[in-house]
Amino acid sequence: MSQTTVSDPTRLPPNTPHRFYRGGERILAFRGLEVPGGFDDHRPEDWLASTTRLFAEGGGGLTVLTDGTPLPDALAADPDHWLGADHVTRHGIEPGLLTKLLDAGERLPVHSHPDRAFAAAHLDCDHGKTEAWIVLDAEPGACVWLGFRDELPPDELAELVEAQDDRLLAALNRIEVSPGDALLVPGGQPHAIGEGVFVLELQEPTDLSVMLEHRRFGLEEAHAFLGLTVPRALESVDRGPLTTDGLASLRRRWDDVTGAGHALPEQAAEFFRAEVLSATPDTPAGGDAAFAVVVVVEGRGRLTTGTDAPRTAEVARGDVLLLPYGAGAVRLEGDVTVIRCMPAV
Repeated sequence: MSQTTVSDPTRLPPNTPHRFYRGGERILAFRGLEVPGGFDDHRPEDWLASTTRLFAEGGGGLTVLTDGTPLPDALAADPDHWLGADHVTRHGIEPGLLTKLLDAGERLPVHSHPDRAFAAAHLDCDHGKTEAWIVLDAEPGACVWLGFRDELPPDELAELVEAQDDRLLAALNRIEVSPGDALLVPGGQPHAIGEGVFVLELQEPTDLSVMLEHRRFGLEEAHAFLGLTVPRALESVDRGPLTTDGLASLRRRWDDVTGAGHALPEQAAEFFRAEVLSATPDTPAGGDAAFAVVVVVEGRGRLTTGTDAPRTAEVARGDVLLLPYGAGAVRLEGDVTVIRCMPAV
């Protein structure tokens, strides 16, 4: 059977394009890999089952399967097998999902992502970039920032962006995070991830970012503002306020799930799904057939797909597998937890 119609779980090697910020060692540690001599510490993201290219920085990011086939070509060759007929009918031959591992080796800049309406109106793109962070590891006291605490008038936001000083970060809600946290980041909400935070990230399949804070990272304005004028780009930013209640609605503890359950707040389902499957030695867990990026986040065990001709893979923390819809239902056994990252229904 050719790789393009594979039904076995496909192990995905690291796919780490060069980025403008530092990180990457936690990705290698999670994957069980040694940090090589002369390691390039500007590879802080691992793009998993990616059909998306970088907006700038060389345009890389696509996943290539082990037989040399780019993933988009494999999906186009047999979309019903990879994605399922219902998905193809509703959404076409793209998953509508980009999954990443992200290791913040330094604080990321304050930035935001356009929502779907802005992307369609000004960027000729059907997808914005709503995203979600599933925290796998974090140094003590590590934090993220999300949403302006108070409403900023357009001229005040423009002033802060022009100044490029600490007031921009200080205007955001600061949130201390720990392993087990999950946060949804709607398109338009300004945010930053702090140094020492390692996340599994789900997002719409674009690399569209408005870099409100860009000079300290050496980003040119054409990159920072998506080729738009600064005033136009800033129209995509949610100027707040994101209140305490609003923040609470965007947060969840994914490690509270036993058996099977959702890692993310309900409103994420419009964009993507993250399903926690947690098996114990006495109690397996399972899920329905789906195109999925499966990330093993704890323990070790066995992942079996299909029923008529089942296929079993031994899995352990740090493994990343790509499952086509055609692989069938999933059964997880052992002392192991995985997160299945899946498209919207």
